[in-house]
Amino acid sequence: MPLSVVSAAALSPPYTAEDLVRMDRFREGLDSAARELLETHLALPREVHYVADLRRWMLSQMTMAMHFEHLQDRACLPISPGNLARTMSAIASRNTVHAFLLEMRRYRFVEPLERGDGRQRAVRATEMSEALIRRYFDIHLRALDLIDGGDRYALSRQEPGLLHGAQPRFARLLLARRDWHKPPPSIAKFVCSDSGSSVLHDLIKNAPALAGESAAPIWIGRVSPNALSSRYRISRTHTARLFGLAREAGLIGWAKTSNRGACWISTALVHDYRYWQAIKLSAVSIAFAETCRASGVLEAA
Repeated sequence: MPLSVVSAAALSPPYTAEDLVRMDRFREGLDSAARELLETHLALPREVHYVADLRRWMLSQMTMAMHFEHLQDRACLPISPGNLARTMSAIASRNTVHAFLLEMRRYRFVEPLERGDGRQRAVRATEMSEALIRRYFDIHLRALDLIDGGDRYALSRQEPGLLHGAQPRFARLLLARRDWHKPPPSIAKFVCSDSGSSVLHDLIKNAPALAGESAAPIWIGRVSPNALSSRYRISRTHTARLFGLAREAGLIGWAKTSNRGACWISTALVHDYRYWQAIKLSAVSIAFAETCRASGVLEAA
């Protein structure tokens, strides 16, 4: 089926992270994405578990990137332990990559790639994995559309093959951004641990806009670490440690001495989170715009 054609004027533009955080509806789009990501965690807890920390998230994104690149061009390297380890050398050790792919194969996120020479170490993503990455990407297209009134999601639904080009661009853009995969300490305390990103999304999704240069604590209502532990199927021990580290760092606190009831989070945590998420949304906007142009979904204005 031929690609749809849209005018250059109608194509949703790419943004830098700095552009996004200054836009009036940025917080609205970001909060919408956070809610959808949390809904995904609740609906698909097993699947989300395997990308529950930032390193595994990056491994999964690059695995899918290599899958789509090889799908479109057989000259591109397929997914294999060696190929993925070389790509991810700045983030994960070879042993970590091997263990990750073994786990992905065990749970049928990847399957052997048929090769004429009989080698079986190369794998490809399954239909389940493709569906999951599409769900993830669509969440962020919808968030961008909410921010600027664009039509990325509608175009992606009309032309599903755009994902095959946009997702690899997205993954490689973030791989090149040290400030994404090496986030500030406030963010790293959460996202470098199992399911910590879901806890972080939950804490900040309803935080108000920041007022000028104020450093006053931001009260977010009642928060119970035990309730979050149950909701996202995280061990209570792990959750208590996560909140303990955040509290010691001055990132979170409660009106009472116990870790329950009325809760506040620091302005620094909200600022760092929103900018870090803006880096991701910026990469989505750039990857999608570039793919539309490269795929011919564009006519001269």
